[in-house]
Amino acid sequence: MRKMLTVPTLAVPEQRAGAALPRDASEPVFAEPWQAHAFAVVMSLYQDGHYNWAEWDDYLGYHIQAPGHFGATNGEAGGTEAGEAEPEPTRANYSRFLAACERDGARFYHLWLAAAEHLLDAKGLVPKAELEERIDAFEKAGRDGPRFAAGRRVIVRDIKREGHTHLPLYLRGKTGVVESDRGLFVFPGAVGHDHDHDGNDTLQHVYCVRFSASGIWGAEAAGRHSLNFNLWDYQLEPAWGGRS
Repeated sequence: MRKMLTVPTLAVPEQRAGAALPRDASEPVFAEPWQAHAFAVVMSLYQDGHYNWAEWDDYLGYHIQAPGHFGATNGEAGGTEAGEAEPEPTRANYSRFLAACERDGARFYHLWLAAAEHLLDAKGLVPKAELEERIDAFEKAGRDGPRFAAGRRVIVRDIKREGHTHLPLYLRGKTGVVESDRGLFVFPGAVGHDHDHDGNDTLQHVYCVRFSASGIWGAEAAGRHSLNFNLWDYQLEPAWGGRS
């Protein structure tokens, strides 16, 4: 069984009203969306039974009280070289944590992320190497940019694959015009069902593509009507003629 990190009992200083909250009482609970995501990930995994609250509290407490956080000096905590004992937390360090949370809520949720990554690695749920690989994929996809710009004509590929393609049959082989790039996403089938038939589990751009109704259903459709669909990068290929 994994040996839990040892976090010594800490004499918690008396708190002023709201001192431990990483926000102003008049402000939203989460200043930025990623903070809400960090909170939701931790709570969802806990509720699903991947770890108990004592384990989570142990890891979060360790990251809160680790030397170097919130201006801890070398005189307040020992070294952290391999083989050395874990440093003892200090009352001054915890006081700095409370004060920093009042000033900067992001700091608090950075610690939630750090503790979650540490715990999930220790549990074997998300090994550190796998997490770093995914981060690299995000960064690469962000650097590469979208393959299709707004106004570019594209053709929908006729893809043969098992499972849910998120691609209507009546769009295959049709030509449309890219309206906008929706951003980077992971293909839902790979996430929800733990399979990837086409090598598309990596991040890719999703585009809003406009099709004329007559281009899909022929002359019987109203000529001025059009339909917009969100389609994945791998489902599209450039159409001859370039931009519309």
